[in-house]
Amino acid sequence: MHKNATRKNSFRRGRPLYLAILAVLGSPHPGALAQDPRPRPVVSTEPVETVVVTAQRRREPAREVPLSADVVRGEYLERSGYQSLADLAALLPGVNYNETGSGSGQSQVTMRGISTGAQVGATVSMYIDDVPFGSSSGYAGGGSSALDLGLFDLAAAEVLRGPQGTLYGAGAMGGLIKYVAAEPDPAERLANITTELSGSRNGKLSHVARAVLNLPLQDGKAALRATLYQREEGGLVRDNNHGNRIVDGAKIDGARVALLLTPAKNLSLRLTALSQKQQRDGSSTEDVSLASGEPIDGRATKRLFLSEPVKINNELVSLAVKADLNWASLDAISGWQRSRNDGRADPSALYLPYLAPLGINAAGYGLDYSFLTRKFTQELRLTSPRSRSLEWLVGAFYTKEEGYKSQYLQAYNQQLQAVPPLLADARFPSSFRELAAFGTATYFINEHTDMTLGVRRSRNNQQLEQRFDGLFAPAPQPAADSTEDVTTWMATARWRPAAGQALYLRAASGYRPGGPLPVVRNPINGEPLNQSSYASDSLWSYEAGWKGDLLPGKVSAELALYQINWKDMQVFTAYAGFSGIGNAGRARSRGIEATLRARPIEGVRIAAALSLINAELQDDNPSLGGKAGERLPDTARVAGALQVERDFSIDGKHGYLGASLRYTGERWNSFQQSRSMLPYRLPAYTVLDLRGGLEFGSSNLGFFLRNVFDQRGQTSADTSLSTLGAPARVNLVPPRTLGVQVSYAFY
Repeated sequence: MHKNATRKNSFRRGRPLYLAILAVLGSPHPGALAQDPRPRPVVSTEPVETVVVTAQRRREPAREVPLSADVVRGEYLERSGYQSLADLAALLPGVNYNETGSGSGQSQVTMRGISTGAQVGATVSMYIDDVPFGSSSGYAGGGSSALDLGLFDLAAAEVLRGPQGTLYGAGAMGGLIKYVAAEPDPAERLANITTELSGSRNGKLSHVARAVLNLPLQDGKAALRATLYQREEGGLVRDNNHGNRIVDGAKIDGARVALLLTPAKNLSLRLTALSQKQQRDGSSTEDVSLASGEPIDGRATKRLFLSEPVKINNELVSLAVKADLNWASLDAISGWQRSRNDGRADPSALYLPYLAPLGINAAGYGLDYSFLTRKFTQELRLTSPRSRSLEWLVGAFYTKEEGYKSQYLQAYNQQLQAVPPLLADARFPSSFRELAAFGTATYFINEHTDMTLGVRRSRNNQQLEQRFDGLFAPAPQPAADSTEDVTTWMATARWRPAAGQALYLRAASGYRPGGPLPVVRNPINGEPLNQSSYASDSLWSYEAGWKGDLLPGKVSAELALYQINWKDMQVFTAYAGFSGIGNAGRARSRGIEATLRARPIEGVRIAAALSLINAELQDDNPSLGGKAGERLPDTARVAGALQVERDFSIDGKHGYLGASLRYTGERWNSFQQSRSMLPYRLPAYTVLDLRGGLEFGSSNLGFFLRNVFDQRGQTSADTSLSTLGAPARVNLVPPRTLGVQVSYAFY
């Protein structure tokens, strides 16, 4: 086993950073700038009571929520040039984004260290408003297809840490990310366009164009909101095998249309249609030596035999009906979604040396893959009115999902033509059904103390078929099915010792669904050689927290300590000579999360966050190649962020300046004895971003400068092709990038 050399993260640029922050905070000449009273939100830096979240399926102030919840405002994301899920995750210490394959769409998000590296299914649930998006099954790419939605025209992105199984169900065992779209406004007419041009060091220019229209159809009763956007990434990674051409360019086209109807004071309907199409030439990975951690052929370079294009289409139609029944409010949310991911990977570096001794000699190999999910969801909720004695919520949830996964491994000659033999053609049709009932109740013991209990009972039914062809095809397998009942729990106790102060204790559980396994039988006696299904894995989280004001109206803070006990972890394993999914062992994650928000003077906002995580295996796990006490993959022990923003005015024109500083500690991409994913150490890195802007009547001019000091931060590493000597494929923080934004409001 090789370890890449430790890279020193010297930060002798600390003096320029100090000066940059001083430039944001410092007072300019009093005759040149006057403070503008209008608030310009950054990441949750408004006074805490004005930051609203829907974490407990109610709109309520963040300081009233007894769990760790981050709210990132849509305006902040747009004007800082943050446009993707990777950008969002990078802002949140303790939230990890990992690209697991070729191109966007092959990615996963984890929180609080709940990761085994190669995920069977998602541990963080993705929502668009109140609709869960993506596969719940382990057979339709749910573990490697985190929803990367364009961060345009969002009211906010809400991030809930820790298991949310009671209110959000399967797959939310590590946490939840919710994209909250800006709603149609029946009282405001709005039309604006924004263009953005940016360029990275040694890369091609990128651009963004977006338009937003909000049109009242009937005053106070109906409105239409439409968003169109296009993002083209020029790319910067070059393929040394094909004339140094750039191979990671991308184009993303998206549209969202929402119609809001309020035919009566106590009734509203919102119909939303969303579509996003991504086309990527290939992944933004660099070929890196496992031993040294340095690029093989230079920065932002790789060597490919075949190109690795990816296409991802996501579509969603949802209907949300809300009715005030006086004694309760009724929410009915229906969602119809379709997600397709088609791509090609170049595994030549693995298969060339592997197959040559078997007499199979080809110039290279290509693996075409596809994931397809069609899903319907329906949720009904009854929520009691606000009360100081008893509040309750009850609901039911149903989902029907049809999934399809395919893999096609083919040999190619030097002319990039497919040649025999066909190595593998594998197809996996699957289905997933789930029905759940859930409820919570909060009892207020007195004006200072309350307790909440919650429970969710779920039953899922799954079916799986396997169809094989080609040289590597196993014997035909019969269809498999499974049924599973799961109960998740939640309990919190909250005490408010004084105004603006709250202490809480929280215990909550979460799970991922299990699933069917084709039974492999002994050819001699017909006895089964494996289990007919793998079980759900589950965890319990125990959290103690405090939220409150340090200086009322100026400084507030939050602190959370947690321990998560994870058992029956779902892992990829092997049985009877076949690869599959199984359950193995336990893990534990302990951590501390702290945030600080301040308004030291009018027009200045500061937000700081810190995450400390100790996530490790508790049992030896041969399937993962890990030993008891070993750290879980892709998790930094220390991560932090600091964001500062200042408003000002020049001759009556509003302006702002801001800075974001992010630190991520070292991580390992896998376990030390892993046979399928060789271990690679990802060094710690620090990134500074700057932004600013000025309003000119109906126009706005802004800029952003990301990765000011051009740090070579390594965010994730794929070593699945490295077992026979191939380099690691490492994702990097984009190099120094300068962007300019221009927007114009027609009215």
